Amino acid sequence: MSLRLLGANPCVTLYDDGTAVAYASLWRSDWSEQGGTGHVIVFGRPGRIRVLGADRDLSVWLAESFNRHLKGVNGAIPWSEPEYTVAPVEWDLDLSTGVRAAADDVEVEITGPFDRMLTRDDAYDLGGTTNVLSTVWMPCRAGTIRVGGELVPGAPEVDLEAPMSSAFIAEAEVWGWTTGERGPAATTPGVS
Repeated sequence: MSLRLLGANPCVTLYDDGTAVAYASLWRSDWSEQGGTGHVIVFGRPGRIRVLGADRDLSVWLAESFNRHLKGVNGAIPWSEPEYTVAPVEWDLDLSTGVRAAADDVEVEITGPFDRMLTRDDAYDLGGTTNVLSTVWMPCRAGTIRVGGELVPGAPEVDLEAPMSSAFIAEAEVWGWTTGERGPAATTPGVS
């Protein structure tokens, strides 16, 4: 398996009366085939996707190569042409309590991990390419998104018995090409 990305990807999707109203996908890239390391926030509402990070190339690569194809996120709120903002990302992750990330006017908190499990999918379809994805997945009790200091309405869907939650921490996340398969060249889409 050829490594694509090593890092973390906590995420929260907020629902109001069973309808997804917003999500935030938080990225920490410790190593990537694209060459970038750092933090990125992808914030989505129906009809509007914002991508915030200090390294624009990394932001574009994560958004276009990963977020736009993520089944769970895009099943809730469809992908649309993103707006990119170059801004540093504050990041505080404690695996016993949760994560807080902020950039520009967006602030995300995911708290209360209530389980921890190692997951692996050897055939994760990511935009027509097959990937191996392994992660330590931690469903969480709560998650909030603030924009300009205002709380975005909605709450994560949580099932303590399943255990499942639309607010979770994905740590020690490893993405790789399947053996013998290599996707597109390691370039940043849309950036020349």
